[in-house]
Amino acid sequence: MSRWLFCIILFLLPPLVAAQRPPAVIPTSADTVLERLPEGYASLVPQVAGAKVSKNQIDQLLTTAARTGDARLATRTEALLATFPADTRDPDIIKARAFSAQHRHDFAGALHLLDQAIAINPRDANARFSRAQIQLVQGRIDRARADCAALALGVDTSEGLICLGALSLRTGNLQQSMAMADRWLAQDKTNSGVRRYVLVMRAEAASRAGASDADQWFRQALALDPQDVRTLSAYARHLHDSNRPRDVMALRARAPQTDGLTLQLALAAHAINAPQAQALILSQGRRYATAHAVGVDPELRDEAEFLLTLKNDAAGALKLAQRNFETQRDHEDVALLRRAALAAKRPEALKPLNAWAASQHLPLAPLNEARQ
Repeated sequence: MSRWLFCIILFLLPPLVAAQRPPAVIPTSADTVLERLPEGYASLVPQVAGAKVSKNQIDQLLTTAARTGDARLATRTEALLATFPADTRDPDIIKARAFSAQHRHDFAGALHLLDQAIAINPRDANARFSRAQIQLVQGRIDRARADCAALALGVDTSEGLICLGALSLRTGNLQQSMAMADRWLAQDKTNSGVRRYVLVMRAEAASRAGASDADQWFRQALALDPQDVRTLSAYARHLHDSNRPRDVMALRARAPQTDGLTLQLALAAHAINAPQAQALILSQGRRYATAHAVGVDPELRDEAEFLLTLKNDAAGALKLAQRNFETQRDHEDVALLRRAALAAKRPEALKPLNAWAASQHLPLAPLNEARQ
């Protein structure tokens, strides 16, 4: 399995794009330590100004940024990529720039770069897989289906199987998604980031299907990397949707301090009226306020959930959910927008969503059944 696939699958999902970004802090003095970088980070960037950058250095940065979700490393990658000619036809550099654009939520830019890579080599499986996944995030199911089919029918059957499993999950064909994940997992025994991704996909399909073994799949994924932010976030969502807030709090106790995971902790504490609930809500609010103050946009979906559930601000949540829906139309994005519109008593706000769902042949449950 190509190293590029590992980067693709971990840069794609919206909740994790800035997963490991440290909390925004305005220093009070020049001596303030904002954060201590983990050991080994310095080795990932050139130590001599003007030194020639190798593709291997780019690869190392991308791989580490993908594994950790660390926005700082992705930013460093962009700086190194700028040293290569803008009109390069090197497919590795083009794909690296695409992954970097994905990290910034510049999906249009990423798609343009991936189109270039595929024009150079129509059998570039990683570029096709990445393009399909971005299309799924953006809700362009028909376009994603074309790339998944091309992969499955000859470009790369292994990546095609994962792609079709993700497509089935997105379109609600949960049994088919689970079957495809099972088939891939039976064929590939490596303990790689790709395997973890497929295990999480299998777990999410089981969760949405109400299967009793969803926890088992999440735990298998966590066993490969207990600190993987994507796995922890997906598992926390499953526990939340299963009305198990105490389990969310237990899971979160050992998790990294990221905006998405601290939000899950606040939601869980609020659900059981825990003594620390109000303090957690205030802390989460400060995270968002400080980010806005320094010009950083928090994850729209997370902030909308915060306003809707923890601040009882349905109108504010609806505005953010609508903005989020403009670029991100995954299952959770759709559910949040519908819940916000219902809470705000604004069903007319769902006209764009309903038109899109009809165009993509996606069934929608009755509005009063939107997941809470």
